[in-house]
Amino acid sequence: MVTERSYIEDPYAKEGTGKAVKVEFTDLVVDKTVFVPTGDGQPNDRGDVIIDDKKYIIVDAWNDGESIHLMSLDTYPTDIIGKEVRQVIDWNVRYLHMRFRTALYILQGIAYKDYSANSRINQTYDDSAWIDIYLDDLTEETVNAILSKARAIVESSLELKTRFVTKSEFQASSELMSATKAKVPDFERIKLVKIGDYPEFPDMGTQVRNTSEVGTINIKTTLVKGKINNRLNITLS
Repeated sequence: MVTERSYIEDPYAKEGTGKAVKVEFTDLVVDKTVFVPTGDGQPNDRGDVIIDDKKYIIVDAWNDGESIHLMSLDTYPTDIIGKEVRQVIDWNVRYLHMRFRTALYILQGIAYKDYSANSRINQTYDDSAWIDIYLDDLTEETVNAILSKARAIVESSLELKTRFVTKSEFQASSELMSATKAKVPDFERIKLVKIGDYPEFPDMGTQVRNTSEVGTINIKTTLVKGKINNRLNITLS
């Protein structure tokens, strides 16, 4: 079955409920969840689920293409199918991931609009994140210019705008296909995020509501054979 992802509609929900539909040892599938699974550069949420007043610590959440699996430290009972599963995420971890993700989308928008460069948002950790910007002549000067623009966007306190399109609508949009290098998200209903006057990009993860929540973006570059590497590592302060 397809797990309903309530975090898509409300990334600020810190808890929610669903029903257990499948269980196998430490692996639980629910019909609805607030837990973000690992994917698209965003790490999984951590937190707890409560079933029959017993708490289970969630250490991993993963998506099999349809269902989201909540992995516990302890084995689940076998008789919980159909029972209510209360879910509580570790909000501090989630919110940090949201801030990093919005920072990456800001950088992605600047690279695409101002430098005609596609990029790939990569892994986010609890203390850093990174993005690959495909610009042949990337220099320290260009990186500093991108950083300056990104910090200005953060300081402008811009509201993030979101809307949903179908997969066919996404594929019919030359702007979206160009911005994503024709990589269409494997969802029938796709969430788009727009920051200021920068292009829309798809995102099935979570982001903050306002750029002011991101904090100060810092970028660290590395040299490869005397040239700036296309991978930009970022931290927030």
